[in-house]
Amino acid sequence: MLRKLLGKVEDGRFCRAMAGLQAGWEFEVRSRKFAKTGVEIDGFVKYSGKKYSVHIRPGKAFCNCEDFMRRQVLCKHVAFVAMAELALYAAERSAHRQVQEVLPT
Repeated sequence: MLRKLLGKVEDGRFCRAMAGLQAGWEFEVRSRKFAKTGVEIDGFVKYSGKKYSVHIRPGKAFCNCEDFMRRQVLCKHVAFVAMAELALYAAERSAHRQVQEVLPT
């Protein structure tokens, strides 16, 4: 599901999200739930004193940044979260562990 989402991200935004990974942007997970249709993720992307709320569901995504709100396209923050989650899943698989759900508090 996350790889499919990344396929819908415009190249420039995809590259800026990749640069964010390199620059050390942070993703603070508020919740991660696994559903039959895919993963549901909520949290915040933080960098340079900025903080954006990102929500990803099967078939849709949301960010409160100006780019997403004005243009209604998948932004670099949504792409960053998808990339960060895929990287986490790969690391956990390599260590023979399962990714844990995170429930909101």
